[in-house]
Amino acid sequence: MPGAALIAAAVEAEMSAAARHRAADAEIGLRAAGRLDDEARARASLIADAVIGEVSTLLRAAEPMLDGAGVDEVPRRLAEAGLVARSGLAAAALARADEHRLAAALARAAVSDTEAEGPDPADPSLADEAHAVRQAEAARLDRVGDPLLPLHDLAAEDRHALFWHVAACLADLGLARLGDARAGAEDAMHRGAAAAVSRTLAAIDDRAGITAATLRLARRLLEDDALDDDHIAGALAAGRVSLLAAMLAVRAGVAIEAVRATIGDAARLAVLLRACALSREIAAAMILTVALVRADESDPALAAAELIEAFERLPEDRARAEVRRTRLEPHYRDALAALAARP
Repeated sequence: MPGAALIAAAVEAEMSAAARHRAADAEIGLRAAGRLDDEARARASLIADAVIGEVSTLLRAAEPMLDGAGVDEVPRRLAEAGLVARSGLAAAALARADEHRLAAALARAAVSDTEAEGPDPADPSLADEAHAVRQAEAARLDRVGDPLLPLHDLAAEDRHALFWHVAACLADLGLARLGDARAGAEDAMHRGAAAAVSRTLAAIDDRAGITAATLRLARRLLEDDALDDDHIAGALAAGRVSLLAAMLAVRAGVAIEAVRATIGDAARLAVLLRACALSREIAAAMILTVALVRADESDPALAAAELIEAFERLPEDRARAEVRRTRLEPHYRDALAALAARP
């Protein structure tokens, strides 16, 4: 090994060690319930690698210059460069893994009397919307039921960043393969990569994604005065977490992104259900179900009972005010929270 290569290897090892220490500081500093376990970490990694692979395939098909040896290295190279996190893919993959895990646990622990298939509306005028939701849900699972993250389910800005990052990685690999001929081909490679990104992004239809489909159904139910407690409880019982998020978002009048992270935490869910004015009986059953399937406390049933009591004491207008803080500009909202935490 040449001396310069040895220095480069030592620097890379030092950077990797520092990154590992930063990750340990972040994760060990969390309370146990917030730490990543092996299942979540492994599943999120598989989801992220699959998404990167799909993007790579699309870009290589759109631009032959991006195709060639070494493309299997793209997920590893992006991760080592910190680009998986910067694109938002790491967070999106973990959120999808968490959602799948919660959905599976809810389906196994169904305690509602609602039919197991979930709350598809009986009104034939809503059949198209209900079918679109089923199709979007099916697209998020592979043939054996493991979770997928379709490209149209990524936030637009994250998807945009991811495509450019993968294109850059493929272009870098392509230029490295050219060796001494690299200088004369660099401009053409970059133009080809840019054109491939533009073409492939333009072909993705956000309307086919789970967010658009579930919100269309939830809004139609609201228009028909049918977005009732039973439909919401049925979505939870059937483990249809995305549909549940859309129903609660529409009923509360907030963005669906603010609701998704709420559903898996019994305390946050209790506040949201109060803001949505759910009946005490149905809300209590939902809070208990989530507390039991998550089991973040040593005695989840006792913790659920305390949350249900607090739910009853919390005025609806106070709950609505708290939930609707999510409408505020994020930096402003974060500053308010930091100020409120001061002694």
